[in-house]
Amino acid sequence: MEFNTKYSFDCLIGIERAILSTLISYPEVDKINEAISIIDSNDFYFEQHGFIFNSIVDQYKNDRPIDEKTVYLRNQVKIQENFYIDVITTTPLSSLTDYLKMLKIYSLERQITVIASKIKEGNFQYINDLQILQDKIQSIKEIKDLKLIDDKFEAFISKYDLNTEKIKNKQIEFLYDDFIIKNDITSIISLPGVGKSLITISLCNMLLNENKIERVLYLDGDNSEVTLNSRNIHILKEKFGNRLNYFVELNSKTLFQIINELKKKDLKDFLIIFDSIKNFVIGDRNSHKDVTELMNILKELRKNNATIIFLHHQGKLQKDFNPEFAGSSAFAEDIASSFILKKNEDKQTFILIPSKNRNNTSNHIAFKYNPDNTLTKVDVDYAMETKEDFEIKEEIIKFITSCKEKPKYSDILSFLIDIGYNKDKANKIIQSGKDKHWKATRVPKQNNKLVFELLNTSDRQDNQDNSINRVL
Repeated sequence: MEFNTKYSFDCLIGIERAILSTLISYPEVDKINEAISIIDSNDFYFEQHGFIFNSIVDQYKNDRPIDEKTVYLRNQVKIQENFYIDVITTTPLSSLTDYLKMLKIYSLERQITVIASKIKEGNFQYINDLQILQDKIQSIKEIKDLKLIDDKFEAFISKYDLNTEKIKNKQIEFLYDDFIIKNDITSIISLPGVGKSLITISLCNMLLNENKIERVLYLDGDNSEVTLNSRNIHILKEKFGNRLNYFVELNSKTLFQIINELKKKDLKDFLIIFDSIKNFVIGDRNSHKDVTELMNILKELRKNNATIIFLHHQGKLQKDFNPEFAGSSAFAEDIASSFILKKNEDKQTFILIPSKNRNNTSNHIAFKYNPDNTLTKVDVDYAMETKEDFEIKEEIIKFITSCKEKPKYSDILSFLIDIGYNKDKANKIIQSGKDKHWKATRVPKQNNKLVFELLNTSDRQDNQDNSINRVL
């Protein structure tokens, strides 16, 4: 028989002999069932091999022993001794699946060759048969050699399984309040010029001062040496020496040489800053693949015990959409926490708003920047208060003071609207000022009417003093 295949005669006969030798030498139920599910006797190119396979199957289905002797005697009339000897002297296989698949595919290819010849001669009724054979080949290719779980597999998996004792001793540790998680990755995001670098270098200064970290490596790809001079970074460098390594105006090749060296070191109690992260993407920052490669580097540094902060730009405002950050979503996938940085020009305060909080530990936090590169933590409500907010608050205080009787909520709101303030804005200030500047109580004898009165002067002063509560 002639057929168009890519295998040699020696390859074909070797496959058939190896399959039969395995089934005779190791007549395990799984092996025989697998063989029956994939091939039949007609798939063997050599008829003698088909006879031998039928004998094996017959012995199996009739629950009779399978060995070199029984298989031969079962069909001694048809099985030629020389073919059988060649089979049983062939080395058995450790795995049958791939060989069974090859044998079946070779059989289907021979059938396709015959069908294709008939179609070529004008017998188009066989076109459907051709498609069926091609589908069978595809389904055979999809068969997998699935092995049972064994001791070797268990030993391999156990090597990488979760170490419960190690996890029990792992606790979330913050470098400052509920803000920067030690030995993890945090991003700070804002529009250009808001103050990401200013806040971050001040944080580095204070953490070094308090020995919360041993060393800072600041990789600056954004700012110039002139900018660093205006921010007195050189004074910080002189102050901390090798505890503060600041890299500026270096080319990409040099920056990555530094990063590659860091990947080889134990970075316990190290804080590494990437300012800004776009400078370290090799390729396109909008490409998930390119950004993921960079984030894998950051994860490797984290695995080496480093704490990492990267600064990133907020995306450009688009119609009906304000993207949190520029570029691929991969920037946010592998980090513990992320903060949006806002600046209140009226109060000259910086507010960090959590945008990702994987460990459910982050809250809003706010600071004032000091010229000596330190930060003063301030009350968030105070930090977010605009000039208009302050004016509304003062109007409420004057109105409550001027009232002969304690005013109701509706009285205060109507007053603010009458003098020109937005209703929603006015309501927000009324609510946020409760228990800080005024208190609201219900009067049982007047149908639980809610009335407002100012807190006493000392309580209000305490709240004011607490709005700026400490330098880190």
